[in-house]
Amino acid sequence: MPIKLRHATILGLVLIAAGLGVFLAKVIGLGYPLAPGVKSSAWDFEIFIEFEGRDEPARIEALLPTTALNRQLSAEQFYNGSFGLSIVNDAPAQTRKAVWTYRYPSNRKVLRYSVRTIGESERTALPASFLEEKPDAIPFEADVVKRQAFIVYAGNLRQRSADDLSFADLAVQAAFAEIDGDQPNADELTVLLGADASVRNRLELARHTLQSQGIPARVAHGVYLDREERREAVRHWLEYAVDGVEHRHFPGGAPREFFTLWYGPGALVNAAGVANVDTQLSVRPADERLLDVVRRSDGKLAGAVGVVTLAGLPLTTQLVYKVLLTIPVGIAILVFLRQFIGVKTLGTFMPVLIGIAFRETALVNGLLLFTLLIALGLALRFYLERLQLLLVPRLAVVLIFIVIVMAGLTVAMTGANQSIGLSISLFPMVILTMTIERMSIVWEESSAGDAIKQGLGSLGVASLTYLAMVNDRVEYLMYQFPELLLVLMGLCVLMGRYTGLRLSEVWRFRALARAA
Repeated sequence: MPIKLRHATILGLVLIAAGLGVFLAKVIGLGYPLAPGVKSSAWDFEIFIEFEGRDEPARIEALLPTTALNRQLSAEQFYNGSFGLSIVNDAPAQTRKAVWTYRYPSNRKVLRYSVRTIGESERTALPASFLEEKPDAIPFEADVVKRQAFIVYAGNLRQRSADDLSFADLAVQAAFAEIDGDQPNADELTVLLGADASVRNRLELARHTLQSQGIPARVAHGVYLDREERREAVRHWLEYAVDGVEHRHFPGGAPREFFTLWYGPGALVNAAGVANVDTQLSVRPADERLLDVVRRSDGKLAGAVGVVTLAGLPLTTQLVYKVLLTIPVGIAILVFLRQFIGVKTLGTFMPVLIGIAFRETALVNGLLLFTLLIALGLALRFYLERLQLLLVPRLAVVLIFIVIVMAGLTVAMTGANQSIGLSISLFPMVILTMTIERMSIVWEESSAGDAIKQGLGSLGVASLTYLAMVNDRVEYLMYQFPELLLVLMGLCVLMGRYTGLRLSEVWRFRALARAA
């Protein structure tokens, strides 16, 4: 065996052995499950705050989940960096906040808060203290026009109701009604909402309306717990009680579970002395079997395999790597198809990039969009060839054309009430542009048949890599066992030394083989 071949074989086997060794230590020694299990009722939640220091005294306040709901908050962690931290509890307002301070911060800084908690549902009882709260005074006292409009608005609703329950239903319905001149209270609603007809402002109006009739009400803010999300939006809903019966109104429909962060006015994060504040909320369901592994291990084998984990990263970063770690699987599939099957593709890793793009459009939609955009782009590319443009200006024209076509399709699909129009804007424009350029070069230098064959091969490989990268089991294995990257690397090293016939070549020279 040649020295280089022996060296590559040994390297590949060593990489595979190292990856499998850590993998087996986790599975056998720590009892890591090999497949995603049933999600537990616990959720991981994180507030990730990134900002720019301005070399002046800084103060960042973030509202934290309150313990007033008799819920358990476990694994609570703060990442403060060089900042000072103090926790401020306001029992009457049922709020809790973290206050980070620093004298003269500069450059980009990060603060983080994470917690594991149990989700709430519509069946979660409201605290007795809320039911005993006294309603606020009549709102808008500082604005005479709004105060008069509110008196007329609430009085009209009361006149059209029979009791407190029907009044509450009318108040919520009226606050979220479209402002139309033909409906009751349209003028008053226009004055009360003003230029801010957001969900939060409408909920505040409903709260004022209910409290004006002695009905306890408050606006809650939090997140919905329906799926893992790296950038979860803050949601708002209304909580009120009529005759001792508790109610919640969720605009757009009630979620299966939710997580309350704070009540009343105010923002989640307030910052002074810094600039460009970016706040991210992340949620992820906890796997019950993985929680059992952590409880049972009690530090066992932690020193040996504890470094091969992503659990210490911020939750936002973990959710990013949960996707990124599946890309090597797609690359390994691509190497196998090229080395052993002989599939021809446009570019080396272009099919994998196309497969990543399919994550935003779904497979069928992505294939249709890819085919349409490539066909239109090729037509433009051949037209530009007649103008004899240089490479960079030509690519720029094709890229701008792709943006125009994507924008047009987005408008058309959105107008037709098709959800595909929302995802098309995320389709990678540069990938499309380079694919068009590569395909046109093959068309000119070889033939139209070769270009089409490579295009179809790219779509086929992209489809296979997409199906692998979005598979729940593959995603779970690569995320929980990142040491498998060494196994994939070793396999690629071994496949890289294969110089035999490919399956496509066996088929191509089948007649010669029969003659021999």
